[in-house]
Amino acid sequence: MFRVRIEVEAKNNLRKHYQNLCSRNPGPEYPDQWFYGVRAAIRDLAVSAAQCGPAYEDRFFAQTIRQRLFDSYKILFAIRGDTVHVLHIRHQAQDPEDLSLRNLWHRTLMAEAPDAA
Repeated sequence: MFRVRIEVEAKNNLRKHYQNLCSRNPGPEYPDQWFYGVRAAIRDLAVSAAQCGPAYEDRFFAQTIRQRLFDSYKILFAIRGDTVHVLHIRHQAQDPEDLSLRNLWHRTLMAEAPDAA
């Protein structure tokens, strides 16, 4: 069983996607259902992370970047030791080669490395 850590960028993504869904949907039901569903999918990574395959974005990083799909969104994460680091939540239609996240992910993953000096 893994510990699950939602990194700041992923929390910001979650908030942004929820607000976007609220602004596009007339009723509160779907955005709320989506929010609670994606949170449940993230919690489920504690037991299912190792079963998730590598993400397309994995090819740009030395550490394996995995994905968990939920609705039309990708939960991107890395496993380091006994911890799952949720790095980013993005819509599947977003450009997977957008490497603006590269430095953020590198800093996040290196900060957790045992010998990152």
